[in-house]
Amino acid sequence: MLVRGYTRFAASCVVFLVSAFFHELMVSVPLKMPRMWAFLGMLGQQPYALLVHYYCPKGGKLGNMAMWLTLILGQPLALYMYFHDYYVLRFK
Repeated sequence: MLVRGYTRFAASCVVFLVSAFFHELMVSVPLKMPRMWAFLGMLGQQPYALLVHYYCPKGGKLGNMAMWLTLILGQPLALYMYFHDYYVLRFK
């Protein structure tokens, strides 16, 4: 995309959008439960990365902690949301 004249930011946004779509597809199809949790979680990473870059331009310990925070809390939170929806649909 960069070769075609798109900015780095635009290319990054498109890649995140495509990646978010396929992550959602990989979760929704096996569960037979189309939700937007994985898609929204992936899309939320882009503004979060911009915020972290704004507040921690050199990275460092704070930037590293912000990255690990999303890995430790973000992914399990998304799984819990799918589990909740699955449980409500199947067992109530």
